[in-house]
Amino acid sequence: MKKQNIISNSGSPLEAHVASSKIIVSHIDKVYTNGKKSTKAIDDVSIDIQDNDFVCIVGPSGCGKSTLLRMLAGLDFPTKGEIVVNDTPVTGPGPDRGMVFQSYTLFPWMNVEDNIKFGLRIKKLPKDEQQRIADRYLDIIGLRKFAKAYPKELSGGMKQRVAIALANQPEVLLMDEPFGALDPHTKSMMQLLMREIWEQDHPTVVFITHDIDEAVFLANKIYVMSARPGKVVKEVNVYLTHKRGLELKDTPEFIKLRKDINEL
Repeated sequence: MKKQNIISNSGSPLEAHVASSKIIVSHIDKVYTNGKKSTKAIDDVSIDIQDNDFVCIVGPSGCGKSTLLRMLAGLDFPTKGEIVVNDTPVTGPGPDRGMVFQSYTLFPWMNVEDNIKFGLRIKKLPKDEQQRIADRYLDIIGLRKFAKAYPKELSGGMKQRVAIALANQPEVLLMDEPFGALDPHTKSMMQLLMREIWEQDHPTVVFITHDIDEAVFLANKIYVMSARPGKVVKEVNVYLTHKRGLELKDTPEFIKLRKDINEL
């Protein structure tokens, strides 16, 4: 796929962590059949996501963004084509991929700390290692004082912070509009947190959003999809400063990039 660089600025391009292809999506179609009626949700989509990329996928409602993410997770499968992660075809979910949904996917009977430790126990890590990792994520998400609190005692933003920590240390982090239900201030704080986690741990992130501002702020690469059947209209490399604060959203470079993507 030919890459299109819409804009650059004096900030350093986010290429320091790019190494090799982590995810390859090759000419996939997705067709849903209901009796005699067939609906094509995705049409001949090919994308190449590099190791340590932060990729956002934007497009109108119903264009197949979430369907594509579910296929990356191994929760759904293409009608045609192939998806490869780490040089291995995706045949189902795997511990190399963590997923965060818009709804707060926490275990209500577990406190914050135990929610964070859940995946670590599944991996059968030693208890001291589980505690070390849980403590680190409690600090990152700013909820150490709430370690023993239960989900019903948390606000929406706090629950989503725990959900991100619950998906701790996957090679690939898949996020389906995780901040869509949050108020504007909390959403901005979560965007800063997400950038901090990515800058510290450098997972490969695939992030679905309707919000173009959010995509430009978070990503180093954006795929723009068309209305159903979803196709990739353009791949956009985002060359904005590596260290990003909310003031970036008021810069001419950011505004131009947002405008260019909106026109697509």
